[in-house]
Amino acid sequence: MWGFLFKKTIFCGWDHILGLFLANLGYLLLLASGILWIYLHAAGVIGLAAEVLLIVVSVLLSSFFTMAMAAYAANVNEGVSKGRALEGCAEVVKSHIPHTLLHAFITLVIVVNFLYAIPYYLGMPGFLGPMMAFVGLFLSVLMIAGFKFYLPLCLIRPGESVVEILKYSFAYALDNKGITGLLLLRTVGDLLVSVPFAGIIPGFTGILVSDSCAADLLNRRYLLAEEKNVEKSAVTWDEVLDTMDRERYEKRRFLSLLFPGR
Repeated sequence: MWGFLFKKTIFCGWDHILGLFLANLGYLLLLASGILWIYLHAAGVIGLAAEVLLIVVSVLLSSFFTMAMAAYAANVNEGVSKGRALEGCAEVVKSHIPHTLLHAFITLVIVVNFLYAIPYYLGMPGFLGPMMAFVGLFLSVLMIAGFKFYLPLCLIRPGESVVEILKYSFAYALDNKGITGLLLLRTVGDLLVSVPFAGIIPGFTGILVSDSCAADLLNRRYLLAEEKNVEKSAVTWDEVLDTMDRERYEKRRFLSLLFPGR
């Protein structure tokens, strides 16, 4: 399963490399707002209220754009052709506004925690400050881990409420710690690889493709367990992969990276 997940995410991203390139340009524009905040904060030319407003607006724009890119990543994961992968992304955003707003809220909590709360606690004298900073860091990492499955599940489980999707997301993360840990490591690796390419490849959209592939595999396993009325552990990964077009990726060699789409 690990090998299949790795190969599928690599080939899905490579087959849609131009789409990833264009999608990540949007993230670079959003990154510019973060650079603007750093400049204004360092220069001290705006007050705290203006800083918070800039952060809130940036997070909202980022969440709505990320929901659209999550829909794109889901299409890539499903094997939709390059010319049609962006179809329906705008409709997904319109139909998932509550889900997107929750994503923005939790993202804002994480951002504020890293930018303000943790530095504040680290500056406190004594033992209490560093301990609170550690708790804040732990909670932020936990939210990030749980959120690895949030956007993909919004699309995999249409019709579910915001609360239900959030429950599923954290349940998937805590019940599959190995895959969650792998995704977190993969995210760090993708971010490091993206640095020399100015965030263009694989970038944040490539990370969303990895999250979508992993969430799809896990969801298929849970559904098979429900159908057979057995525990999830009783469903083998071979059974899960049999429900997918596994030969499309298993028989493909990395040499084919030289020929996208083949």
